[in-house]
Amino acid sequence: MANIPENGSNTHGDETRLKLIAAATTVFIEQGFRSARVQQIAESAGVRLSAINYHFGGKEGLYLAVLRHHGEQAIAQQPLFSDSQQTLQEQFRFMIHSLLLRMLDEQQGCQIAPLILREMVSPSAALDDVYQRFQQPQLKQVLSLLQKILPQADQPTLLRCALSLFGQCIIYVLARPLIVRVHPQLLLQPDALNDIESHIVRFSWAGLMAIQEEFHA
Repeated sequence: MANIPENGSNTHGDETRLKLIAAATTVFIEQGFRSARVQQIAESAGVRLSAINYHFGGKEGLYLAVLRHHGEQAIAQQPLFSDSQQTLQEQFRFMIHSLLLRMLDEQQGCQIAPLILREMVSPSAALDDVYQRFQQPQLKQVLSLLQKILPQADQPTLLRCALSLFGQCIIYVLARPLIVRVHPQLLLQPDALNDIESHIVRFSWAGLMAIQEEFHA
């Protein structure tokens, strides 16, 4: 993966970088990394094609910058855990709330969910960077909380639980075209996010408690 040049900070340069990241985000989501054309991205951003090489070292560097931009934005806007003293169930609900906002709240401006979905379908050289920089640390946080909820569970069990939680959240992004056809209000009603959050928390907590009971059977 190409390195992203460090050109220092200046207003014009920062503005150009942000324009390219915004334009590239849309193109990479719609077309994927391999099919995306840098000429189209430059035209959409209203800058010269050479600006991509200057600021990012090429298409790979631009793609990496897009993933890092949205990954950092997701973590900054919606951390998985709060600093307050909460019960385990409250911490669990806060985590689900944050995951759903990262994936479904269009007001946040973060596009990490569709970008990662694209990356999962067709992995690029950026995957290792994304995993090490964002996914691995976040997964460790989730597993740490699950370990507190299920102190007797082994790592494979905890990982399966984590994947089940992620799956319940990401399905609303992945299957959105189907969901709006089956029941449009499930995603479009004013309290849609709260309803989805409440369902996932209730459904998943009951499952975790069922697993916990098995250790005492």
